[in-house]
Amino acid sequence: MIQDIYPHIYKNAFQTGVTPTDNDIIFSFEEDQVLMKDEHQFYRYHEISKKSSCYYLFSIDNLKFFLADLTSLNHIKVSFRAMRTFENRMLGFAAITAWQLYRWIQDNKYCGKCGHPMDFDQKERAMRCPHCSNIVYPKISPAVIVGITNDKGQILVTKYAHGHYQSYALVAGFCEIGETIEETVKREVKEEIGLDITDIQYYKSQPWSFSSTLLLGFWCKAHGDTPIQMDENELRVARWADRDEAINSLDDASLTTEMIQYYKQGKVV
Repeated sequence: MIQDIYPHIYKNAFQTGVTPTDNDIIFSFEEDQVLMKDEHQFYRYHEISKKSSCYYLFSIDNLKFFLADLTSLNHIKVSFRAMRTFENRMLGFAAITAWQLYRWIQDNKYCGKCGHPMDFDQKERAMRCPHCSNIVYPKISPAVIVGITNDKGQILVTKYAHGHYQSYALVAGFCEIGETIEETVKREVKEEIGLDITDIQYYKSQPWSFSSTLLLGFWCKAHGDTPIQMDENELRVARWADRDEAINSLDDASLTTEMIQYYKQGKVV
């Protein structure tokens, strides 16, 4: 998955007073575009103006990453979605994580309570209003990915009705106010495909910066011969697939793809 960058070590502890050195990477964005030196290279600190204001994001190994405005430099623009298959996986992960923080900062320039400009907090990663002390932390929305199998050993695969991702996926959805994550699993399955499920088992999680989400993967069982009742507002395909069937996926970046491969390898029945 995109965050699997071992043996590199991601260090996201909040720090103040961190200054860039020549080889550190400086990210810059415009909406959903990454500003790059060329299609293979991000800007290094020694390549930008020393007058640029650099906001420290995180480190990977001994390499530090910062956010700055590089629009005055000669650059190209690359879609943030291209980062999920960037040739250097570690840098692709860094870029999309930086984009998540950039969007959080852009969305919270002004206080939602009193309208005053927000400042960076000096004690933790947060935006704080100097007028009313309102504090806003980075957006992280919990969501579920659900692998559903039946008595025939098949897996339920879907295709979304909307959005950029049009390869096969699994049932997925966001946690709502007042429900446990297990209740989210049951509700999303019922809403999207009309099935009741049992034997809910947690698999693993994934940070998914493309939607500021923390994905939680689960396996479960659908018993009996209840027909699929697909929500056509959410899905354009919902069907059972056999283990030996070719199920195409966009890449190996996502928890969805890993779970489908996990099933195809016979690791879940």
